[in-house]
Amino acid sequence: MSFLRSEIFSRRNLIAFSLLLAIVFTDVPVSAQLIPISDVTGGSSVFILRNSGEGGQRKFVTRTRPKATKSDRLASVKRMAGQYTTLAKEKPRRERTESVDPKNLPPETKLKEMPRQEASKLFAGVGEYYMDRNDYNNAIDFFREAVDLDSTNSRATKGLSEALALKGNELLVKESFPVAKTFFEEALKYNDKNAPAYFGLAEVLTELGKETEAIQYYEKALANDKELSEIYTPLGVLYYQNGEIAKADQALTKAVAASPDNPQALLFLGLVRFSQVNYPEALNLLQKAASLDTSNASAQYYLGETLSKLNRPQEAVNAYLKATSLKADYFEAWFGLGSAYYILGKYKESADAFTKAARLRNSNPEAFANLADAYLQIPDYNQAEANYNLAAMFTMRQENPKKDEAAELYSKAAFAVAKQCELNLAQRMPCRWDAAVSYLEKAAELGDVSIDVANLGWAYYNAARADLAAGRTDVAKPKLEKAKLYLQKAAATNTKYLSGTLLNLGMALTDLGEYAAAVDALSRAVKTEPNWAFALNELGIAYRKQGKYKEAADQFRKAISKDKKFAAAYYNLGEAEFKAGNISEARKAWEALKKMGRNDLAAQLDVATNGGLRGS
Repeated sequence: MSFLRSEIFSRRNLIAFSLLLAIVFTDVPVSAQLIPISDVTGGSSVFILRNSGEGGQRKFVTRTRPKATKSDRLASVKRMAGQYTTLAKEKPRRERTESVDPKNLPPETKLKEMPRQEASKLFAGVGEYYMDRNDYNNAIDFFREAVDLDSTNSRATKGLSEALALKGNELLVKESFPVAKTFFEEALKYNDKNAPAYFGLAEVLTELGKETEAIQYYEKALANDKELSEIYTPLGVLYYQNGEIAKADQALTKAVAASPDNPQALLFLGLVRFSQVNYPEALNLLQKAASLDTSNASAQYYLGETLSKLNRPQEAVNAYLKATSLKADYFEAWFGLGSAYYILGKYKESADAFTKAARLRNSNPEAFANLADAYLQIPDYNQAEANYNLAAMFTMRQENPKKDEAAELYSKAAFAVAKQCELNLAQRMPCRWDAAVSYLEKAAELGDVSIDVANLGWAYYNAARADLAAGRTDVAKPKLEKAKLYLQKAAATNTKYLSGTLLNLGMALTDLGEYAAAVDALSRAVKTEPNWAFALNELGIAYRKQGKYKEAADQFRKAISKDKKFAAAYYNLGEAEFKAGNISEARKAWEALKKMGRNDLAAQLDVATNGGLRGS
């Protein structure tokens, strides 16, 4: 009877392994990132997990900053026009001609006989009459007649300029941007200090996507009328979009101070605070924005993002759900929802959300990678493998592919294949170690040589173990040789994960019959991790294969001292002590198995020793 390897993942006790849980090997440091994988014989080898952190989740980063919606911009136009007309009535922005009711105009024949300058004043007065009633069409007509009669009438020219600008703003609200532009440009011909005209041109330029030019016109508008605080909102938004966070902060702070119930100003000042990593203040601003504009999906999404940063995932879920209900094709919101559910341990819901995100952007590698992570936790290892493979493929198709990320994804796909194997064993189905080998060959070609080469050796070792269990010794031998080659190469360059690499190398060497080399590799693994019960057990097996029963027994005893419930080590100790002639010590190990309730192993040990442990 050959010695037993670890039963941590025996066929009787298959469990779903979570990447977020502590590694289950006895006394293996979590920082080592070593994941035990059971094989067809009930033993375990070690997979080196490439990446640590939040379950491997990769957070999507928005490529462009959010913009104000067209409806938000039109609301700004209305607010600015309303503010300007109110201010102009309280404190005129120009010298005005006395208002004249058009009904009081003299007959046309008398007007023609009147001196041009006098007639110009009368027509300008009628223009003022219509301005007071926000009838800009008639105001424009009368001011224009006044200017035609007397181009030196500055009150008429500035009145015409104001009327043209305010008419342009009316057209902006109706989304007639090209026509509005002509009104603003003409307004500036008559008054180059016309703030509403500069504001209007800035709005037109924003609509055309010329944000940098738009900023200049917003700034000119404010320079000519500092009381127009409504301009601070669209200007602050453009500063934010341009990445000028300090300027955005100043403008939007003034906007909120002037209009504390302006949802757009609150939203973008919240985004400024978010970019400044001031999440508590961002939360306060975004909550106000969302409550004032309940139809704004962006406010709900960024509220969810902020809550996530504040480690309040359940509240974040609620915000993301509102965002997706308002905008069904909101990729970022579905992505954020998947991440929040993942943190909450709701992996089925996380997978559903990431599935929707992946459908919306069906070549986004992060969406597929995180979907795979969720499937790994459910666990659904087949779906995990498929989505890791897709994520890696889409990563490599990017303009500047991140090869190390693709390597990590291929590595995880191989890990998912190994986890499928554990389930397949229970159903007497074959394992797909060839697929794991293929994934890890790609990973080794793209990524961190030491880690990926070590895992490639691990995959070949497991493929060989499956062949040995099936009696295919001739097929297994070349795979063991490849496992040895890759593991030796990794051990020569890998210091961070050396213990896991040496363990796998020692096991491969044992199966190749190279016992002295196996003892050397396993001794180095134990020296690196002296409290690792599993490695001590493997070292004992290598000594046993050399016929060095005393040394073997010493290692099995050390393994037991590290893990009092290590049944395989008790079995191996009993057999080694029996071979060494220490019947009493062998009997103690046999009795310990029975006390542990492991009558199955006790019976196997009894058979291995031909009943020599029962006593008289």
